[in-house]
Amino acid sequence: MKAKTSGGRTAGPARTAKAETAPRRLSAVYGAADALRRDAIDREDGDLLGAEEDLIRRYRVSRPTLRQAAALVCQENLLRVKRGVGGGYFASRPDSRAVAHMAAVYLRTRQTRVSEVIRAVEPIRIELAKLAAAGDNEAARDEMRQFLAGERATPDAQMRYRDFLRSEREFGRILGDMSGNKVISLFLLILYDFSGMLGRNEDLYINRPHRVSEYREKRNRLAEALIEGDAELAVVAAKRCAMNASEWLLEDLGAQSGGSAFLHLAGAPPEGDGTTARRPAKERKAAASRAGA
Repeated sequence: MKAKTSGGRTAGPARTAKAETAPRRLSAVYGAADALRRDAIDREDGDLLGAEEDLIRRYRVSRPTLRQAAALVCQENLLRVKRGVGGGYFASRPDSRAVAHMAAVYLRTRQTRVSEVIRAVEPIRIELAKLAAAGDNEAARDEMRQFLAGERATPDAQMRYRDFLRSEREFGRILGDMSGNKVISLFLLILYDFSGMLGRNEDLYINRPHRVSEYREKRNRLAEALIEGDAELAVVAAKRCAMNASEWLLEDLGAQSGGSAFLHLAGAPPEGDGTTARRPAKERKAAASRAGA
């Protein structure tokens, strides 16, 4: 019995065969891509997987199928293809900055709010601080010592905004290395990249040198606790840094809107939920004073 097309016409043998071949071709491409991906992950960065002819025989696929599969794996930054003399298929490694940037772009296109980022940073930084203080990566601990020495040697008056952003990213990198947890470290890097996409009116620190100064002071206390290996003190210091950011966010949103409706739309907790962020101003100031003591 002959197959019918969507318009009711009878499909000839060639049309039917073509329709049946397409899924098999895609399956072959994905299968070759899986094989390429596994081989690339098992090798070191820059290692030769083989020449094109070698891989065609190894994976038992056609040249067009192999090239389509290679294009997919190249998009993942796991493969690099070089044509001509000395060419071939080489293992590669995705850069964490590139991965984090794409995730940050995704969050930005989904209308992610600044308040969501600030709330996500707090538990991530706290967990990283706890792991880093208890960790045994002495090379990273030495890096943190050098970072802290550099921070102490740079007065607030000489700290430009771009320098501050670079120092914050550097601090996050060292913190991640000290923690030994690549997954949580990547999450923090994603949030840093997202923050770098914020407009001037969304940024908590731009044109606010007093905030930069206050945050640097608390971050230096966190660095000291990490160097000393005091996990309990490191967690407290990380929480104080996060509390500052939450307070400043609410302060900015209140200044922009003058009303609680905007705060709610921006993701601030509604009144009556018992969080610090929605306490009366006098109570919030008292809590901040106690935390900075």
